[in-house]
Amino acid sequence: MMSTVPFVIVATVTVIVATVSGKESSRHEILRGHQIWQLSNDVGDVPLEVMQKGLLDVLGHFGTSKKVRVPFHCLEEAQRLLQEKGVSREILVEDLATYLEDHERLSKRSATMKSDAYNCSQPRHDDYMTFEEMECFLKRLSEDNPRASLTSIGKSFENRDLWMVHVRPNDPSDSEEAGAVWIEAGIHAREWISPAVALHILKELVQDNGSIGNFDVYVVPMANPDGYNYSFTSDRMWRKNRRITSQPGCGGVDLNRNWDFHYGVGASENECSEVYRGSEPFSEPETKALRDAMTKVKDQLKVVMSLHSYGQQLLYPWGYTKHKTAPDTSDLIARGKVFADAAKSVHNTVYKVVNSAGDLYKASGATDDWAKGVLGVKYTYTLELRDEGMSGFNLDPSHIVPCSEEVWEGLRALLNEISKE
Repeated sequence: MMSTVPFVIVATVTVIVATVSGKESSRHEILRGHQIWQLSNDVGDVPLEVMQKGLLDVLGHFGTSKKVRVPFHCLEEAQRLLQEKGVSREILVEDLATYLEDHERLSKRSATMKSDAYNCSQPRHDDYMTFEEMECFLKRLSEDNPRASLTSIGKSFENRDLWMVHVRPNDPSDSEEAGAVWIEAGIHAREWISPAVALHILKELVQDNGSIGNFDVYVVPMANPDGYNYSFTSDRMWRKNRRITSQPGCGGVDLNRNWDFHYGVGASENECSEVYRGSEPFSEPETKALRDAMTKVKDQLKVVMSLHSYGQQLLYPWGYTKHKTAPDTSDLIARGKVFADAAKSVHNTVYKVVNSAGDLYKASGATDDWAKGVLGVKYTYTLELRDEGMSGFNLDPSHIVPCSEEVWEGLRALLNEISKE
């Protein structure tokens, strides 16, 4: 049974702004003393090695330069290990909590209490949506559009629904031959632009008159609702789900390291690490639900795309190794360039088509590798959305609409090209 979500909800986001006197605390207090560092060039896999120890959080993956977040209690140890390996660092942000508070004040989003009526008819274009707003929109979407159906494919660790929308083609009689597309978003909690774009794509899909071809499209716009909610209320930089682990203060599993394909490579056994892989493959209810739903339609799937941020890169497998080439790599690159060219035509945003492991770093247990290696889907991608690192995860909501527009145009071109095969 689908849970009832009201048509009109009131979104209430509480932001307590720190005063000059320091008597009031901030919702970002958990990040007090955390720093952002820019590491020197030619660092190789050193940041990933230190991240696996739970001492830092790799943020940027551009060329040989790396941005990392270092928790307050890890500053000395992280600096010592980096120095031992000949890696220098520049401090970009002295105190992350202060940085986020200042950003909210400058963007006029720092009122003590913000309440906006939301009627659920459209995804928000001026702000990031709460999970409750997403549920309200998805219910309205499925009730107003006969081609769209809404299903809960399972429950999260904290018992939230994992919603999937199936958008049927305009001509269902020909859809079996055309195949299906799977779009996943929000598996990393702090990547707010990912579900925002997925929701706008859903809006375009139900209005589409066949311009993408005759595909069935399955969209899971929020694969990690617990982590997403926590990133709204308590820790803006939260990445994982909300699994309770044996280490106090080290909760959560990286859901994009929990899939059972070359499990463990580039991930960590350390529960305090941002890339903690979990106790075993598919240990998490979120990845189990995604696996089962994808497996049910595996014979139809032609494309799997996982939306992430940031970096403006369309990544193709393999992610687990730099030394092996995935099947269909030449086609993955060629069709990827079709996506990138179409996306660029909208707002001149450049998306680079690159290999996951070869151009970034090795990481197994991800959606795209599993879909390719286990389900045998020909076209599997991870799309890193805006931006290239200036704002990173703290991307201003003004990017929601243009980012969605360029991704929709890129997706249309990609699917049209694949439908010719």
